[in-house]
Amino acid sequence: MLLKRVKRKLKIGLVLGSGSAKGIAHIGVLKVLEQLKIRPDIITGTSIGSLIGAMYASGYLAKDIEDIAITIDKDEIKKLFKITFDGAGLVNGEILNRYIDSILPITTFENLKIKFGCVACNILNGREFLFTKGFLRDAIRASISIPGILTPKKINDLAFVDGGLVNPVPVSLCRKLGADVIIAVNVLNVPVLKSKSLDFPEEKIEEDGIRSNESINEKIKHFLKQEIKIVEGKAKAVGTLLNLNEQLNIIDILSQTFLVAESNLAKFRLGIDKPDFLIQPDMSSIKHFDYYRSREAILLGEKEMWKFVTEKKLIERIKNYEKDRRFLQ
Repeated sequence: MLLKRVKRKLKIGLVLGSGSAKGIAHIGVLKVLEQLKIRPDIITGTSIGSLIGAMYASGYLAKDIEDIAITIDKDEIKKLFKITFDGAGLVNGEILNRYIDSILPITTFENLKIKFGCVACNILNGREFLFTKGFLRDAIRASISIPGILTPKKINDLAFVDGGLVNPVPVSLCRKLGADVIIAVNVLNVPVLKSKSLDFPEEKIEEDGIRSNESINEKIKHFLKQEIKIVEGKAKAVGTLLNLNEQLNIIDILSQTFLVAESNLAKFRLGIDKPDFLIQPDMSSIKHFDYYRSREAILLGEKEMWKFVTEKKLIERIKNYEKDRRFLQ
């Protein structure tokens, strides 16, 4: 029996990558897609991409998500990332849980208006975990759990951290969910940390640590003095956590280290899991926790998307996919 060949509408997939505040650029990309009347049939995301993707899949328009993003100021950031030191991370995430609940109108994957999936890393075995069903809030919280900063999300007997550790731009998941044509957004192509001053204490190395002719008491005093300096240095670092000043603090170091690792992994994965269209805005001016600069991040996303549309003839190429490809029913 011969299978009947029929032409069907291509399923367009949209992939929103990780990158913390840099990922606010995804909203700008969504705004342009709406103006072009391109509506994704499938959305996948990692970390910040999972949150914005879930909001869009819930029924928000890009302008709705933008209106929420621009309300976040420095005070709001401090509330969302309140330091708790619970042993598994600097921030326990309970406030973030409530925030995610407040902005997501839909609680489960099954009730979303657009098919959606997101990625987290199972910290117990280091493997990629794909969320495509169940409670939406839990999946998003798992996907955004930056290692060392946010505590891992426990679900049953598993513990999850940020999906950027394993799949920063989850093209593979989008294809797995049935996308024919994939538009991917990578905001990690330039992981540069700017506008921060270096204020690290200089390390002074003496040949024997202390002079050999010092008495035991002097050695003890010297030791205590050095230990006090170390404690003062740590206290200073802790005191500057998330105060958004112009000096590098421990949050900056942790987040920048993670961004560099994510960026390198994203390049590797995108070389294997190649999307049909890859949007890569330059987000080097936006730091990890610059959520209060949402307007700028959104504009950078819009600018790069319009540039891509013009140069790469996005609409025409999607139409050619529709015209040239035939599928078996």
